[in-house]
Amino acid sequence: LLGADIGWELTESILEKMREPDKKEVSREERFQQCIQQYLSDVDQPRDLHKVILLVGINGTGKTTSAAKLGGYFSNAGESVSLVAADTYRAAAVEQIRIWAKRLNLHLTANDKSADPASVAFDGVSNGITKNLDRIIVDTSGRVHTSANLMKELEKIYRVISKLTDEVDVLITIDANTGQNALQQAREFSQYIPLTGVILTKMDGTARGGIAIQIMKELNLPVYFMGVGEQVEDLVPFSLNSYIKSLILMETEAVNG
Repeated sequence: LLGADIGWELTESILEKMREPDKKEVSREERFQQCIQQYLSDVDQPRDLHKVILLVGINGTGKTTSAAKLGGYFSNAGESVSLVAADTYRAAAVEQIRIWAKRLNLHLTANDKSADPASVAFDGVSNGITKNLDRIIVDTSGRVHTSANLMKELEKIYRVISKLTDEVDVLITIDANTGQNALQQAREFSQYIPLTGVILTKMDGTARGGIAIQIMKELNLPVYFMGVGEQVEDLVPFSLNSYIKSLILMETEAVNG
């Protein structure tokens, strides 16, 4: 359980539950599931996301790919979508999201000549609102949460967008392989901008992603989506029951070798 990044508090709770006398009508797997559900019973549940979705996170967590996949998800649901390339520090990011937008037939706002991400974000959101699009998804550059200047810049991006509309949600992309450091990342980002929830990425590898439980519990941040592959359809809505069952399966496999 600790190897799956579930954390000491929940691990001890689960172990206590497992030590209880067996009840014929309740399997160990069911008790495991009940324990986690009870642990998270006071955590906010995902709600319908607002028109504008700002994606944030550190380098390498899959923000640009997640932005494109999110655009594809809403487009497949029949919504009109715009992507905004506000990662002005990495030229490859703009080209990457441009390729995705063309492939998915999504509207795109990008400015290769601008080095000001807040300006690009403002133009993109303003453009999307003028066109009355259903969703506007803003990609931002990866930034280390320990860099105050970069975090203040992110704060500025959120501030200029919020001047245009109060329908703004902020999702942080968390690499499921990161482990305990992911919790610190979420803590630091939440000090600068109001996080709405989490996209848990790279769940297609060996990641167990148990850290998501700690993030949900400590910061009261629901997980909205999970990235389970490279294709556009590989961003799937988060299901707590399915997630817990996958943890049970992985722990069972670990015990059985």
